[in-house]
Amino acid sequence: METRFPQKASEKEREEILKYLEDRFGIEPFYFEKYEILRGVSNFWLFPKTPYLEKLKGLQVQTVGLLFLRQVSKYLKPTSAFLQRFGYLAKKNIVSLSEEVISTLKERNKVEIELDLEPGYVILKNKHWILGCGLYLPGKLFSYLEPKVLKNL
Repeated sequence: METRFPQKASEKEREEILKYLEDRFGIEPFYFEKYEILRGVSNFWLFPKTPYLEKLKGLQVQTVGLLFLRQVSKYLKPTSAFLQRFGYLAKKNIVSLSEEVISTLKERNKVEIELDLEPGYVILKNKHWILGCGLYLPGKLFSYLEPKVLKNL
């Protein structure tokens, strides 16, 4: 399934995305200075800055760069792949999961838990690794971890 090369995000979109990452996770914008942000219909990719970007736009591609955000309704949801690579830079909205909570998430993808966090997407980690993305709503934590990640816990 080949598609057109994604378009470069506008400067306004780039600023909004970087502000979201800083506000939500404390990841500072300067970490992304060496990357372009490319945009599809509802997906965003990180792509290394290159003087050849204009020449690449004519290519038919399946995927480009690192898919790092999806637009879900009016919200931006970070991908687990992005969080596993860049989540170590985050300073907030990180949920360290106990073995008990991990077991519950493996069974149901949801656990009832009260956290001192604002509702929204969070980084899920165990004692060793950043696992991926979750969604915290008051009293509930939903896992968006990939089955292969859960299987290996």
